[in-house]
Amino acid sequence: MKENPVLVALDGMSPEKAYELAETLKGLAGGFKANNLLDAAGPENAIRELKKYGETVMADPKLHDIPSTVANRIEEYANFGADLVTVMAGGGIEMMCAAMDSAEKVFEVKRPKLPLTRVVAVTVLTSLSEEECQLIYHMPIKAAVLSFAKDAFIAGIDAIVCSPQELEFLNRFKYLDSIDRLTPGITPLWFIKPADQNRVTPPSVAIKNRASKIIIGRAITKPPKEIGTPVDAIQRILEEVEKAREEMEATKK
Repeated sequence: MKENPVLVALDGMSPEKAYELAETLKGLAGGFKANNLLDAAGPENAIRELKKYGETVMADPKLHDIPSTVANRIEEYANFGADLVTVMAGGGIEMMCAAMDSAEKVFEVKRPKLPLTRVVAVTVLTSLSEEECQLIYHMPIKAAVLSFAKDAFIAGIDAIVCSPQELEFLNRFKYLDSIDRLTPGITPLWFIKPADQNRVTPPSVAIKNRASKIIIGRAITKPPKEIGTPVDAIQRILEEVEKAREEMEATKK
């Protein structure tokens, strides 16, 4: 059975509501992403509670600091049992290397009790438009994403976050094939595009362009009335994912 790629983003929810929804989606979601929940509940409580309901817990603090500070933060998240922890690729190769080393040291001491925490490098936020990317990074979005992906590759990081619109472009660079791509900005056709995200695609497009995991928030946590409950929404998304996978397999024959 293929891995469930859907990570549900529990953003903007109280701990009680987040845990209640996570329990409801147990067995349907591949895992959960925690951002502000890390602050509201505390990272240890949030991670350990969410581990009850999904295979993968992604802590999303988007760490960006000097290498030693990031290494210390990663050590904490690793000790709490996070499967994935995000850092900003813009922090540089040395920072990402320090994060990786910290996660590996915890694993050496705590295995098999705790998983190896994978450090995930965030490239260009999905909220940024082409114009905003030019202002911040002085290059087009695709060039910036590629530059950050290269730095992550050099640092030995095996997973990045990018928008689904950059997936097809990154697939052209074979040396990056070993890097998993986690994609927020996943918006089903039946859901209105979020106002705070600019670079989005439907789940099927991301899967066909080799997204390793798709991160979906409001389309599942606050689905339209005509779709139904969060359970109805995630089931519909999983059907779309499976259909996309079947179509990919058919093209290989």
